[in-house]
Amino acid sequence: MIGVAREASSPLISAVVCTYNRAPLLARALGALCGQTMSPEHFEIVVVDDGSTDDTRETVNSFRSSLPIRYAYQANSGLASGKNHGLFLSRGAIVLFLEDDGVADSRLLEEHYRSHQKFVGEQYAVLGYTDLASAVARSPLMHYVTQVGCHLFSYPLLNHEDILDFSYFSGGRSSCKRMFLLENGVFNPLFRFGADDVELGYRLSKLGLRVVYNSSAVSHMIRTLDFETFCRRCYRQGRSNWMIGKLHPNEVIRTWLQVDGASEEWAKLQPAYDKLMKMSRDLDVLVTERIRADRPLGELDRELLYRAYGAAFYANRIKGTAQIELEAQQVQCNGPTTSTLPDAVRA
Repeated sequence: MIGVAREASSPLISAVVCTYNRAPLLARALGALCGQTMSPEHFEIVVVDDGSTDDTRETVNSFRSSLPIRYAYQANSGLASGKNHGLFLSRGAIVLFLEDDGVADSRLLEEHYRSHQKFVGEQYAVLGYTDLASAVARSPLMHYVTQVGCHLFSYPLLNHEDILDFSYFSGGRSSCKRMFLLENGVFNPLFRFGADDVELGYRLSKLGLRVVYNSSAVSHMIRTLDFETFCRRCYRQGRSNWMIGKLHPNEVIRTWLQVDGASEEWAKLQPAYDKLMKMSRDLDVLVTERIRADRPLGELDRELLYRAYGAAFYANRIKGTAQIELEAQQVQCNGPTTSTLPDAVRA
């Protein structure tokens, strides 16, 4: 346990958790934070409730006797707004952004703190490692998006203490120096879902942001995403990617986002989109049932499933980018408005 003498009103690290109508998951996330190796007087938990209508407030209150926890409610404004709210409320020199569907390993806060003690420059952020809880890991889709396609996490090629670029500034498992954000830029509230962390990381990279990977700062994802949910996620990601490209018309970032030529690509994909979705959905149902029945997958089954996943997720991302580009053109045709940018993420 870290034993650095410090005022209770001045925590070493603030963990910010933004949440919306996930009280049962939040309870598990907060429960894991009760068992940290870092002493409670050295950290604080800031929960930002983004307009929940469930018993999120009561869930937070039930942990007040066991955690140094603070709660803030806001009208539903999206993830980036919630992170900023938590950042402004936090008091620690280091701010760690966590997910409400993640369970922290007992050393999570200590490991983030130790990395910042080793990499003391204000420009260094720290990326922790997130794996899948055992029940979640049984899902073939979750295995694919984390270990094969790397749509959620991108860990397979990383080594401990690698120095990484802005694209690894992942908002649900990264920490940074609080003053570096306050002085140089915060999350853009235009991004209600997805890409807010990458967009901020790109802005901060111009000021020297580097991301250090700490494989010992571990959390476990406890929520299983299904096929339809992940397709919607990819669609919204495509919309958010277009927004980044619009805000930062730079060839490097646009190439990384793969937004150029999306409308032409969608025109090719659209005629076969419904058939692709049905085929991929049917394969997902078939394989998921086999897994539940403890029947192993053959190599051909796995290859076909992964190809179907990859094609469906790609098509939905391209669809999202192409549709928001069309919406932007319609906004321009309709004349001047208060904003020339359509909503990236409500759809």
